[in-house]
Amino acid sequence: MIRTKVFKNGGSLAVRLPKDYALPLGDIMIDQRDGMLVLLPIDDKGWPSDLETRFSALSDLDAPARPRDAKPIHF
Repeated sequence: MIRTKVFKNGGSLAVRLPKDYALPLGDIMIDQRDGMLVLLPIDDKGWPSDLETRFSALSDLDAPARPRDAKPIHF
């Protein structure tokens, strides 16, 4: 574990990240899980860059059965 600083930057709090924990410049998402702050880089569409791995378990689920008389929905 590496020790770092939290400081005020204007009206916000900022954290100084050591070089080994560098994130890509730009927007990130921040989440709080079990009392920890989690910083997630986002892609150019605004989604977390690891989104596919987060939902990989969904591909293992069976698709819901559709009634035989169901009509396709066109957008």
